[in-house]
Amino acid sequence: MHRTIPRILGVLAVAAGLALSSPAGASSSHDAAPSLDPPGVAPADRLDADPAARYIPLPINVPPGSAQIQRLRLVERALRRHPDHPALLRERAFIRYKRGEVDAAEADYARALQVAGDDALLRRHVLWSQGWSRFDAGNDASALAVWREAVALHGGEPFWWPYTAALAEWRLGRRDEAVALYGRAVRGMPEWGSEDGFTLRTRHWPEQQFSVASAVFRAWQAQKAAAVAAAP
Repeated sequence: MHRTIPRILGVLAVAAGLALSSPAGASSSHDAAPSLDPPGVAPADRLDADPAARYIPLPINVPPGSAQIQRLRLVERALRRHPDHPALLRERAFIRYKRGEVDAAEADYARALQVAGDDALLRRHVLWSQGWSRFDAGNDASALAVWREAVALHGGEPFWWPYTAALAEWRLGRRDEAVALYGRAVRGMPEWGSEDGFTLRTRHWPEQQFSVASAVFRAWQAQKAAAVAAAP
């Protein structure tokens, strides 16, 4: 699959903000996710909106497209003034993961969850971003674990869960589960089922996330085509 739109760091995230820089799934993860709300669908297939999976602006001025080191310096400067700000902690955690500083990043995520307290939205946002950080680092099982925590806090099936979990399941070798999850995403958000829709939804995703998503999408397409061919 060729990308016709330039790829830039997306998600997490927050949107993966306060809320997700990041991840994106990912996307970033640091760009806001496309403003495509789930369409009306049958109750059994309903995918609920979840503002926790959107980029929440930081309480500081961070120039768009700023380099990683510049962004980190700005965040750390702000944290000296506001050491327990959950959005800043989440942002630093996401950047630290990108730099390979896994232990420090996980400590920041843990602190962000602690200071978020009982605020379900903030907790979901941190968990969503943490999942993308772990996914990008190749820790798929642990990514699924924190994403499941976010889903449990949401109380329904947030729009991002089926296609996001599909990526981790695919890399874990559970291809049937991945394709089934992707099918759920398509039923709830039909644009995931078309070439144009897939391109639009992933236009800001980093290459690693996009490549996995493309593999899942192609497998779903093949399964759909096979079902059509086998139909009477």
